[in-house]
Amino acid sequence: MTAVEETTDAMTASFAASTFDAEVNDPWGTTTARGLSPLDVSNILSGMPLPSIYTTAFDLAQPVGGKITVLAINKILSVSGLPPATVDKILNIVVAPTRSRVTKGECSVALALVAMAQKNMDLTIENLTAHREDLPIPFLPGLESIDFGSSGDVAGYSIPTLPRHTVHMGSTVSDPWRNSTIATKGNGYPPAPSYLASPPITSAELPTAADPEAARKDMYQWFLNVDTIRITFAPEKEGIFLFKHTNYIVESKNRATTVIRRYSDFHWLLEVLFKRFPYRILPNLPPKRIGMADETFLERRLRGLTRFMNALMRHPVLRNDPLVVSFLTEPVELALWRKNVVISTEDEFTTRLPISESLAKQVPATVDLELEAIKRRVPASIEYYRSMVHMMDRIQKRTEANASDYMRFSLSLSALADCEKHCHIEDCYNCGQLSQGYGKISTKITQASHLTEENAAATQQGVVENLKRHRDLLVSVKELLQRRDHSREGGLAETLKKRIASNETKLKAARASVSAAITAAANAASGAPSSGSAEPPSTFSYEVQIEKLTHSITLDKAELELQEQRAVLLQHTLWMEIMFFHKSHAMIATMYQSFVHEQMKTSQSLFDNWKALSPIVHDLPMEVNGFN
Repeated sequence: MTAVEETTDAMTASFAASTFDAEVNDPWGTTTARGLSPLDVSNILSGMPLPSIYTTAFDLAQPVGGKITVLAINKILSVSGLPPATVDKILNIVVAPTRSRVTKGECSVALALVAMAQKNMDLTIENLTAHREDLPIPFLPGLESIDFGSSGDVAGYSIPTLPRHTVHMGSTVSDPWRNSTIATKGNGYPPAPSYLASPPITSAELPTAADPEAARKDMYQWFLNVDTIRITFAPEKEGIFLFKHTNYIVESKNRATTVIRRYSDFHWLLEVLFKRFPYRILPNLPPKRIGMADETFLERRLRGLTRFMNALMRHPVLRNDPLVVSFLTEPVELALWRKNVVISTEDEFTTRLPISESLAKQVPATVDLELEAIKRRVPASIEYYRSMVHMMDRIQKRTEANASDYMRFSLSLSALADCEKHCHIEDCYNCGQLSQGYGKISTKITQASHLTEENAAATQQGVVENLKRHRDLLVSVKELLQRRDHSREGGLAETLKKRIASNETKLKAARASVSAAITAAANAASGAPSSGSAEPPSTFSYEVQIEKLTHSITLDKAELELQEQRAVLLQHTLWMEIMFFHKSHAMIATMYQSFVHEQMKTSQSLFDNWKALSPIVHDLPMEVNGFN
């Protein structure tokens, strides 16, 4: 085995291996520590009619993928008025120590145990099972005032500061994204007509001067003008039994509109956009699952749909397409709206012909070389981004698990403080001091848990989603270049040229035959001797052939001219797309700026928290003689 193969195997083993030792609780493993196999309590209350407070509490805790964090359920239990030892016991019954999230069924069991504890009933699974049909209602005052953190909005990029680097833009090349060319209404948005034709897109004006500061502000303004789309689940599914489908609430920040859409509506939108804009960078949709989809799949698809819509909003051409605007603004069900309008599926080139002679001059001569360079680089970049998404997702889950462990440690320590409040020696002062210290340490560790949880949420909503967005962009660019290569394989222009050349040869021969026939007829009429005794050939058949060939050549030349103009438009469009792709790299800097800023803020907050705890732990009694 070569050194390269050994290194590759080592890397593969490193990526596949757990980052935890066998003796330590692995939050990614499928078994609990030391071979424990706790009872699955998630189905104990399945099918039972539970009070509405069970569903309310779970929904308020902002479930993701049908699960809530252990910290969130601890916040719910903390308003029950139960002592820390009881809360700790409930969590130990419901949630294994290696897990940081709980399902709705497990949350319901926890709330049922809270209600039992409030009625001084024994907290056992057996007792809970025996009282499944006559469970008391948990008393949770202040439930709706609990702060569960951010709502998990992952719709857009954050712009912390004005970019400080200079963006260089040539003064001799047109910037196709500099000016908007779509007519707008009085409110600043394109109209949504009943007949949706492909919008004409003209070239942008040449910049008058290469002002770096103006270019920097222009780039910043491009970030600010991007609409933000937020997608959430509609409260109720529609349909019957196995055929129920999920509805999505689609909100546009800039347009201040809210509409209800189905997954099939997004799929239809992308299909039409592919026909209208075949050579644009079109984002991909998350997959459609056949059959019943679980909560985790639906949550992932929700995030994928959010990335899809925001990718459309970041594209300077697609975001202004009347069809996209109508998708975001039409309040009626999209299937009904489609029946009442005529929707054009002609590609954008149809409305832009004929083109001006200056358009070809705007396209740099190096555009094909740039496209080939991107084509060679993109596949490897996609794989690197997939790896980075996977690694950052693991980091985020470990951070979330750390937050959960901090919370459970704090809960146990608080329960220990109550347990050891009174020493077996009546006049022991130091044990009381230790017990008080436990409570103060527990408070600070709880704060550390909250800070770590906020960091985990910010990582998921920030860098993880943004890495996925750029990965999706790279995949879309790769597919665009594949469509370009496929169009070249068709070779319609070359076919037309060959057919025109062939028909011109036939036309020349037909005209020569007509001339020969006319000469023979003239000789026959003048009595001149002919080479044979046959009658001179008629010119009628040749004239019909000439007319057909002439007509065919005229049509083919007109089609060839259109194809050549389309080729110019294609090159211009591809140039615009690679400029957009290049500009999108500026968002990478923004992503890492936000990520580093969040890590610095969390680190500083944790430092301040531990620093505040330092004098408390140093004041704890530590003299051995004090415990005589």
